[in-house]
Amino acid sequence: MKTAIRAAPLALLIVLLGFPQLSETIYAPALTEIAQAYHVSAGQAQLTMSVYFLAFAFGVVCWGRLADLYGRRPALLAALACYGAGAVLAVMSRDFAALLLARLLLAFGASAGSVVVQTMLRDRYQGPALLTVFATVSAVLSLSPALGPPLGAVLVAGFGHQGVFAALCGLAALLLLLSWKLAGETRPADLPPPAALGAVAARMARDPRVLATVWLVAGFNLLLFGFYTLAPFTLQLLGMPAWLFGLSGLLVAAGGLFGGAVNRRLAARGGAERLPRLALMAAGAAALVQLLSGWPGLPPTVAVGVLLLSQLAISAAFGCAIPPLLAGALRDYRQVQGTAGALLGLMYYLLIAGGLGLLGAAYQPYVLYQPMAMALLCAAMWPAARRLNR
Repeated sequence: MKTAIRAAPLALLIVLLGFPQLSETIYAPALTEIAQAYHVSAGQAQLTMSVYFLAFAFGVVCWGRLADLYGRRPALLAALACYGAGAVLAVMSRDFAALLLARLLLAFGASAGSVVVQTMLRDRYQGPALLTVFATVSAVLSLSPALGPPLGAVLVAGFGHQGVFAALCGLAALLLLLSWKLAGETRPADLPPPAALGAVAARMARDPRVLATVWLVAGFNLLLFGFYTLAPFTLQLLGMPAWLFGLSGLLVAAGGLFGGAVNRRLAARGGAERLPRLALMAAGAAALVQLLSGWPGLPPTVAVGVLLLSQLAISAAFGCAIPPLLAGALRDYRQVQGTAGALLGLMYYLLIAGGLGLLGAAYQPYVLYQPMAMALLCAAMWPAARRLNR
């Protein structure tokens, strides 16, 4: 297959894959201040997280379909421009409704960092090479949680929530410039016109492997982003300072790096297909341990240690599970990579948005709320893990 233009450097693609996660984790430390500044409740502040993923879900359909119709590069550049518009609106917002609209634009644009860039990687790599690349990407992207919360905490401490929004503006401008200069087209020139969106959607809706993958990818992301949504308030209930949540990103990153390293080793030996189920078992055990953080009479410092160390294990499980799930999900959809990737993203991001919305709507200011939510989520994922291994 021939490609029209030189592909983007892998390093740039990794940065573009990681920026949606960085964008979200840098925002998390501002949640408590946003609740105060906009005079809303904790649940309403958490709503900005679920709204983000709702818009993200529809963004992947838009940019993924455009990537198939017009090319990967035009879709990527248009999406980054949309992200920049959302960042500017966030800086200018003075009421909660404007902030929600800004979050919608930010998420809609950032979604291209997932679907378009994954499509570019699938254009360039296949089979074991693709799994190895996804494992490498997963390990490198584990740095996003390490950078996001501490950087967000520093920006909030120095400049308030507006400092976070200004940083997102700078990120948008930098990525747009780099992509304009370096990102080439990877869509094979001899691909036929993509099949109708409805036909691809109907095929995927009947595919048990796709459905199991969607449920598991959504679940593992909820285990990760549920922490970013709930932990600032859980740590506050335990009497901990706000900067501690920023440092917790280092633990999350360490877990993700470990999971990515395991992935790379098993990918080289051809044994990574069993990882999602094993990772879920590990995450479930860690979630049960996390329940101990709410044990009556437990000293707050010990409770925080239990909470964060169990999250380290959950993050490692995330790093182990996601690369093989994403690498193998669309192996039968090579003729419609962008469209199929868009629909896959739509399904699991809708589940992520709904799950985060449910976490926010049902939120209760108790230390046990977060670990109970994680344990129930792991239990709900188990049937999909069993189906995937059949």
